[in-house]
Amino acid sequence: MMIRPVTALQNDFHTVSNYCHTKGKPVFLTKDGEGDLVVMSLDRYHAQNELMDLRAKLLQAELEIERGEYYTLDEVKAHMEAWLEDETI
Repeated sequence: MMIRPVTALQNDFHTVSNYCHTKGKPVFLTKDGEGDLVVMSLDRYHAQNELMDLRAKLLQAELEIERGEYYTLDEVKAHMEAWLEDETI
């Protein structure tokens, strides 16, 4: 983990950027000794957002299962067979 003052972005941007890209980790920036910003590579940002989206979808699926909102395997097979029959020329 890297913690730097916010002035590091102006004075030593290359080091901060290089760390984010090579280590794949964020840099925590401080202002007046307090946490202020987090900087990360764009690739890491996108990967983190994709993971959060996946977790949200999994949570939604778990909630639907708890409410009984799901199909059994037999129901899925029946729907697929009906769909395939409708698509046949």
